[in-house]
Amino acid sequence: MSKNKKVLKALLFLVLAPGFIFAQKFDLKNIDTGEMLNAGKDLIKAVKPMSEDEEIALGREVAARLAGTFGVWKDRAWTERINIIGRTLALYSERPDIKYRFAILDTEEVNAYSAPGGYIFVTRGLLKQVKSEAELAGVLAHEIGHIAKKHIVKEIQKSNLWQTGTRIAIASGELSSEQQKLLDSLTDQAWDTLVVKGLSKEDEYEADRVGAINAEKLGYDPYGLYNFIKNLEALESKPGDNLKHLLSTHPSPGARLAGLEKLYQKQGFKQGALPDFPQRYAKFLSRNPLK
Repeated sequence: MSKNKKVLKALLFLVLAPGFIFAQKFDLKNIDTGEMLNAGKDLIKAVKPMSEDEEIALGREVAARLAGTFGVWKDRAWTERINIIGRTLALYSERPDIKYRFAILDTEEVNAYSAPGGYIFVTRGLLKQVKSEAELAGVLAHEIGHIAKKHIVKEIQKSNLWQTGTRIAIASGELSSEQQKLLDSLTDQAWDTLVVKGLSKEDEYEADRVGAINAEKLGYDPYGLYNFIKNLEALESKPGDNLKHLLSTHPSPGARLAGLEKLYQKQGFKQGALPDFPQRYAKFLSRNPLK
């Protein structure tokens, strides 16, 4: 036997022997191979990915619902400001190739939302809590992080609803009645995850981490997000109605701050090493009151 054949035979033994021993020990010789194949197909089906077109179609529906529920504050200066900062941050994210859209919801509630496909909203109430441009950049980078990591998309892909086999977006953009029905149901599910229950704590921590790193790449103090959350922590004991929903759908400010502190230590970030631009934010705010 040649050397190559001996090596191949040894490799095959290492690969097959554990399975053979397992089958002998548990008497699995009579397992129906058809059932095994079907189980494999089910596993593949369970991780069926959502295409980018489908993600954008879903995000468009969720964004429309957010706009319809809260209303959009169409202040030109502020809308332009958050789009300049947000879209520049997006260039340094893990998904710079999709089109990001930023808008302001006309509500005193302190919150921000990231719908699939690049649709990001902050509220007037949140902007009133921001004390510097680095804080605003940190919040926007956090929301970009949710989209970059496809947090809502991944939640939907786990659901039985997504496993119907129907696709929700086609090249022409036209949907059949069956596709539209599925899209409506998926929008309900995404809304429930994003607005009602909130994302998982793990997703929020991850968005904090990638958001802080993203802001630092652009040249903002990565402690901007930390400082914003610190402001929320000070209000946590007696939150007004405008803060209750944010605090109920996110990990506690203290836990988020602790997670960020670990990140800063690991990355070697030093507070104040990069600018946070509080004066610039205050000057813009004085010229463009939030009402």
